[in-house]
Amino acid sequence: MEYRYSYRIRTSDLWQARMYYAYASYLATVNIVCIFASIVLMIVFWKNAEPWVRLVMLLFFSLFTVLQPAYIYFDCRKQLKGRDEELELTFNEKGLVIRIGDKLEKHPFRDIAGFNVRPTLVIVYTGNNQGYILTNRVLKDTRRDFIEFMRRNLKRSVR
Repeated sequence: MEYRYSYRIRTSDLWQARMYYAYASYLATVNIVCIFASIVLMIVFWKNAEPWVRLVMLLFFSLFTVLQPAYIYFDCRKQLKGRDEELELTFNEKGLVIRIGDKLEKHPFRDIAGFNVRPTLVIVYTGNNQGYILTNRVLKDTRRDFIEFMRRNLKRSVR
């Protein structure tokens, strides 16, 4: 069995992965508590608050709902600036083959640290602390089979 995916990483793909990470870590707890607190504060104090206090409440609320995601998006855009190469990932029984332009890397399954499944993407982590993002756009109808293939082969490489 072989899965071959050829694509260019988009800013939105990287942003999506970073947002999943932000809301699946301890940072998520802080974000959710602050969002909830700002909503409660706005509900309780909005009527009697002066305009500058309302502005502060809106800024605090937008910090976690607008500004943080926007900052992450622009950081992703900056990170991908100048990278327009086609990325080709080939998964087979031996492992992962990565081709970026003329460069070729091979990783047997024992070198693959793991993979993370999210509703809209799958991230495969190699031993050298790199992750390769495969969105549903890239995986298409092979998503379910690919995830099962990865689970089976990673389990086999642990033995």
